Amino acid sequence: EESETSGSNTVAARSGHPIAYDDPASPSAETTAALKESKALYRVSCPGVSECVPLAECPELLLEISRQCYRGDFSLSCGVNEFEPHVCCPRVTSPTFNNQRVTATCGKSIVQGDFYNGLGAYPFVARIGFKNTKTGTFIFPCSGSIIARQIVLTSAHCALAKAESHRLSSVRVGDYDTRTDPDCGSTGFCAPVAINHAVSQIIVHPDYIEGQFHHDIALLILRTPINYTVAAQPICLHARKQDLTVGRRVQIIGWGKLSTIATKSPELQSLEVPLTSWDKCVRAYASTGALQSPQSIDGEWMCAGGEGRDACHGFGGAPLIIRDQGRYAQIGIMSFGAETCGALNMPSVYTSIAHYAPWIEANSPKAFV
Repeated sequence: EESETSGSNTVAARSGHPIAYDDPASPSAETTAALKESKALYRVSCPGVSECVPLAECPELLLEISRQCYRGDFSLSCGVNEFEPHVCCPRVTSPTFNNQRVTATCGKSIVQGDFYNGLGAYPFVARIGFKNTKTGTFIFPCSGSIIARQIVLTSAHCALAKAESHRLSSVRVGDYDTRTDPDCGSTGFCAPVAINHAVSQIIVHPDYIEGQFHHDIALLILRTPINYTVAAQPICLHARKQDLTVGRRVQIIGWGKLSTIATKSPELQSLEVPLTSWDKCVRAYASTGALQSPQSIDGEWMCAGGEGRDACHGFGGAPLIIRDQGRYAQIGIMSFGAETCGALNMPSVYTSIAHYAPWIEANSPKAFV
């Protein structure tokens, strides 16, 4: 069972009014590996930082290898033995979450096409689940983004949301249409069933204060790793500010209500909006004082929207993204907006990824990256 809450504050978090969720012996691995290596028929070197490994150890390349095999292209292959093929698998090097990250492992949709917004188009968005401790049912009031196999990025107000008899329990990955499981595309292909991954740790920015919007960022550490599929992939994080110019078209992705439709859609939604100047944003929220207080830090927020349409309730914690050189990168986290969602000259406010990139990297457990 799913439900959604909504709020009526002048400045309301997009997940709705703050909701009180409050509560016999076998050969060793070394022997097996040595046996496989000894039977390799051929092996070639791999370019850059990629590494030649068995295909089973590089699941992110499985679909691409299948495509290349169909075309007779073996450029990613580096060897074969009687057990299985080997491929050049991209490896992430330090630093993990900035522009030196090996981009082959993030920000790509397996299903691609101009103007395509269906199943698999935005596989990096996840739903944050809160479990009713009395009935065992779930609600999904907000969203997050997959940035590693066991790390989901979201807003602090989402991670710490409260409602009677509920507690943050899991992250649901691989979802597209909340009415169906598994989800199937219009051409007939189906994604694997969506998986609820239990949350083992919640890391909230230490300076976040509930009820306010400063430092509205959190990491959810999952108990088990995500299996990347057509509907579940990691997104890149955009650590530069220089190219995020006023007027640039960006997208907000999540499950929730758009101002342009009467009801919340069960399907993953995407909305294109422009980046807004900081001065315009400050003027829009001047009467609330939300952006101007002694706790305000230069650069912690960014604004987008104001064209007369916006993402409203249910989008809290959702990623604001750009498409850069064929890959998606996250530039913001939905933090809050106005009660008059979608009003002209009333943009929404996002936590800046560029500002918090060092915090994200420093607080991401290295064992789970």
